[in-house]
Amino acid sequence: METTFALLARFGSPFIPLEKISEEFLGLKPKTAESQAKACTLPFPTLKLRNSERSPTMVKIEDLAAHIDKKYAESQKLWHSVQIR
Repeated sequence: METTFALLARFGSPFIPLEKISEEFLGLKPKTAESQAKACTLPFPTLKLRNSERSPTMVKIEDLAAHIDKKYAESQKLWHSVQIR
């Protein structure tokens, strides 16, 4: 839940345009992220609020936060597995 609140504080909206998060959180150029959104191959769902090609593709903050938390849990598990005890 902390990740969700941090993202909400940063972006100020429960939905974020995909182009605003693609490079920082996905490591993808906006065009590539848009193509993957159309193909439903991103690690979270996206939506358009209007039925228009010009309408921005949006990501729900909770979905992005869940993706970030999942990646963190995976990296934490890996880190713990290589620690010498």
